[in-house]
Amino acid sequence: MYDYMIEEMADAIAKELHLEPNAILPSLHRFWQDKIAHVWQVEDIYEAARRIGKAVTREDAIGLLQDVFHHHDSSLGITWDSLDAALEDYRLYLTALPEERLPEVHGIFKVWHTANRIAHPFGLYSNQMDGNLPEALAMARQMAKDQPDTQIHLGLEDNPDPWLNLIMIDDEIHIEEYETLEETQ
Repeated sequence: MYDYMIEEMADAIAKELHLEPNAILPSLHRFWQDKIAHVWQVEDIYEAARRIGKAVTREDAIGLLQDVFHHHDSSLGITWDSLDAALEDYRLYLTALPEERLPEVHGIFKVWHTANRIAHPFGLYSNQMDGNLPEALAMARQMAKDQPDTQIHLGLEDNPDPWLNLIMIDDEIHIEEYETLEETQ
């Protein structure tokens, strides 16, 4: 077990029990001295999702991680391939997500329009990946209003294809969400 994980455990236990972390740390070190464990966490699901160009909520990432844990082959263990496989069939349906949950979507987004492929980025790897979607979507909506009948695209950081297309037709913004990235080609 990595020291930083043991320290995080001590901090969490100390907070719940209203103790000093240093009072708990020696006991945790003794407990883990003859054991090893590799810990996969939600941040690893975020990283895997970023690499394959998918947005994910924290709630969904927790579910995916639990699913990997409960269905992995113990003789092979959990690997990055396990996380990638768990994300293969995952899809975040943005249009089904209530507006107040948009800040929960984890990812780095970009907005551009058909006539100009220069994208406006929202978020940075690796320290600004939470809560970027509302701002990106607001900009896409504003661009659609400012440029009626022009497709505005919203996509994920390293993926050249859009996740959403927005267009203003008859004073109404229409949002088209792609089922899979292959549909954009």
